[in-house]
Amino acid sequence: MDSENLISLLFVLDSSPQSDASLAFFNSFIEQLIDCMAEKAALTVFYPEFSDKEEHFSLSITQMPKYRRMVTYIPTRLESFSETYLNEKMEGVFSFILKEDHFDTIHIWSLKNHSFNYPAIAKERGIPVVYTFCDGFLFSNSIFEKGLGENGEKVRVSNFVNSSVTSFVRRLFSAVKPKPRSYWFENIGRFSRYYNRTSESGIDPEVFEERAGIADEVISFCDKFVFFSELEYNLFYRPLIPESKVAFMEQGIMRELDFWNRPFEIEGAVKFCFTGEILPEEGIFELVEAFNILYSEGFRNELHVYGETHENSPYFSRLKQRVKSPDIFFHGSIQGGRINAALNTADVLIVPAKWMRSDTFLVNNAVSERKALIVSGRNALAEKVRKSGRGIILDEVTPRAIADAVSELERNRKRLYYFMRVTDDFRVPDINENCEALNSLYGEIAKNYKEADPLLLARKLNRRRKERQQRG
Repeated sequence: MDSENLISLLFVLDSSPQSDASLAFFNSFIEQLIDCMAEKAALTVFYPEFSDKEEHFSLSITQMPKYRRMVTYIPTRLESFSETYLNEKMEGVFSFILKEDHFDTIHIWSLKNHSFNYPAIAKERGIPVVYTFCDGFLFSNSIFEKGLGENGEKVRVSNFVNSSVTSFVRRLFSAVKPKPRSYWFENIGRFSRYYNRTSESGIDPEVFEERAGIADEVISFCDKFVFFSELEYNLFYRPLIPESKVAFMEQGIMRELDFWNRPFEIEGAVKFCFTGEILPEEGIFELVEAFNILYSEGFRNELHVYGETHENSPYFSRLKQRVKSPDIFFHGSIQGGRINAALNTADVLIVPAKWMRSDTFLVNNAVSERKALIVSGRNALAEKVRKSGRGIILDEVTPRAIADAVSELERNRKRLYYFMRVTDDFRVPDINENCEALNSLYGEIAKNYKEADPLLLARKLNRRRKERQQRG
């Protein structure tokens, strides 16, 4: 296609697509998607990077071989929690980007590390906006809701905010040459209840109310919403977003030309692996306890754990103390391109997540490598297993439930081999199909885009300006 006829597209991401610090291997998926989309659109990718050396909120523009990259540098801590959802400096950068170039469509993959005002700013420019619910940041059901936890415990959010301690540490590290950081904590760790446990929230209720109200306004300023999971939409978002503004897209993978479909038989004990975040929300504590139980009952099944351990040392140290089985091995984090290599160290992938998972990227890769699955229920992963018949769905995430599922697959090899059967009947989208679907969606929106009632839009934007002036 002639480059002049390509749609001009802006991707807004929460971090570099080459970074390992993304929940549920999202960056692995987005990196493959970008590589494909760059062949079908004039693509610009905009994301922040944490840095205490570069000038904050400056913009670096680089022409990559296939797409243009725009990076702005942000501090690891902000002056107030409000800046996590209303950040005027990030809005200034975003406005500059829109002034410098014309975009037919803006696709926001996450507003984490950005500002909720982006869709409104795009509307002022007359640019349609697509938003993908690939994380829980906009309408978070974890740390942003007081009293919402397994035991109703309150949480704090001070780990987003600057303090005398964080300022001192930053100055200390800037004085010496620090080792390379993955910023795992900033992107993932600080969203865990483990790193936010306290008796008080430390934030005025009015701030949470303001955040919720502005999050609701994001809905009105976006033209289309992409969900990876119909279940997630039906459970959490149907009352907020009309079905006419929703599109569903399962995460595709980079499929091999030929699947591994030869017969096989596992010699020795069945091997299991966990690949994800070493956090309470991922069910890793229950998983370790399950393999302790199995060891005490005479099972010698290996568990291979892949996940961040160095920068996650506070929780990892606590978890490691609970290990009693010598058959549990921690391998540290893996690069996105090495997912299948990690999966192939075992026969079964276990995903006992306790928070809502809408991703299927990891599961699709696992089944394509002929791995059986054990997953928690009521999420997109369970949907996939239920429809494909490729594993066991846990009714509850407890050590006993996980241990029973593991022992079932060890004892019942016939059932295990059925879960690991050839992939001829397994329908998984290719990453190229994702690109085609999105490109079609962008074209449809750009072609049929009609400005909302100008008077209504002007009123919304004017009200927003007045509220910000009052807060100022």
